[in-house]
Amino acid sequence: MPKTLKPNSKIGIVAPAGRIFRHELNFAIDWIEQNHWQAEYSEELFREHNFGYFYAGHDEHRLKLVQEALNNPDLDAIWFARGGYGSVRLIDQLDFTEFKKNPKWLIGYSDITVFHNHLNNLDIPTLHAVTAKQLNTDYSNETYETLYQVLVGEKLSYEFQKSASDLPGKAEGKLVGGNLSMLYSQLGSETMLSGDDLILFIEDWQENWYHLDRMMMALKRSGLFERVKGVIVGSFTKMDTREENPNYESDFDGISNQIIESFVDDLKIPVVFNFPAGHIGDNRALVLGKQVSFEVNDKQVLLEWLD
Repeated sequence: MPKTLKPNSKIGIVAPAGRIFRHELNFAIDWIEQNHWQAEYSEELFREHNFGYFYAGHDEHRLKLVQEALNNPDLDAIWFARGGYGSVRLIDQLDFTEFKKNPKWLIGYSDITVFHNHLNNLDIPTLHAVTAKQLNTDYSNETYETLYQVLVGEKLSYEFQKSASDLPGKAEGKLVGGNLSMLYSQLGSETMLSGDDLILFIEDWQENWYHLDRMMMALKRSGLFERVKGVIVGSFTKMDTREENPNYESDFDGISNQIIESFVDDLKIPVVFNFPAGHIGDNRALVLGKQVSFEVNDKQVLLEWLD
């Protein structure tokens, strides 16, 4: 298991994907310090490289900084500065040998799904949670309370009222997943989700509805759904176009849910929609790579980590 944070624990901030500006880390650094921890980062974090997309430096530069953080025994957690795009360009070149001897929480979401999948396949848990850089939105207290809860070693559990669209059932399995576009892009690679008895979490934003259908079809054709015992659907936000989607500004998208339901309805497994996690201000922490109990009954949705 990754380390539990104590007073004066050090959290390293690295940027494996999109470029980051110094002011975009102000909130995260303040939050770290308010919890009596220390923020560690290099001035090299703020480089940029434009190759049709603004990365936080060349691949070699980002690779070096991420590798140093993974290997650093003085760090107790790694908080990814942001997502965007770029982690997949690094993952096959990273060496996790030292990290596996001294695992620490890797924190982030979206493009960081690449790291989640890679380590979860190795049975090392990771923390799907807000990145250091915030979106341009208001954040719930629960976003950071649940992140803190995991970092200090408290056990997570969630209980919500069942909605009419949720599909009933009960299952136990390893919670895995993340950003659907990243899951889709990793099909056929070594970082594709492995194992059986999976509870699959998915979220996304700014995708066309037809592409959502394409991604779900690809997951189905890959055989992934045959290994899934439950599905947790997070936020699908700013989907399709503002002109076509009357719910474009909503945290959760009804048409996206309908598309996903068309792929999972006949699986006869528990499915919950509109789970508060993803590219929204209520982005609650999820420990991926660990066993959970997941139940959707007549009244409630229950998600509990078992160990």
